[in-house]
Amino acid sequence: MAGLIDMIINNPAIAGSIAKQVGIDTSDAGSIIGKLAPILMGSAKKNLQSEQDSGGLLDQINNGQFSEMFDKPDEAMQRGDLTSMGNDILGQLTGSKENSRNVARHVEKETGMSADIIKKMLPMLAPLVIGALTKKSAPQRDAYQREPQAQAGGLEGMLTGMLDQDNDGSVIDDVMGMAMKHIFS
Repeated sequence: MAGLIDMIINNPAIAGSIAKQVGIDTSDAGSIIGKLAPILMGSAKKNLQSEQDSGGLLDQINNGQFSEMFDKPDEAMQRGDLTSMGNDILGQLTGSKENSRNVARHVEKETGMSADIIKKMLPMLAPLVIGALTKKSAPQRDAYQREPQAQAGGLEGMLTGMLDQDNDGSVIDDVMGMAMKHIFS
């Protein structure tokens, strides 16, 4: 998952586009994105591992438009695509508006930035998280679509495996798990 998170955090076009939309410095946007991206990725993992998805998140991941938005966030922002689609995705990732507010309050405490700014950023970032997951998983999804019976655990299992860091020595999963338990409780 670190590679997925890095795709978002280390993409200056994403921080620049979001910063411009909410009226903050790019470095502040980058700091907030650095806190939000792991939470949203963890939420995607939790969603894919549960019965709650019923295909919604999978449909989003299979939708090529999010990959395109990830590649060209400024264009997506100008068209207004990110925020409108982002609210739907955010609902799938966090489960409720109250959980989204909890995420914003949690990140506010960690960054010192206003929860109102963070709440504006969340629906802009959510489609870009799905776009990163779409791009990163494309080769595996293509292989799955060619031979679905050969893939143990189905498409959800393959995507969850991409998001799983438990076997690579990284502490991101542990930190993310603690944050998620605190935020969504």
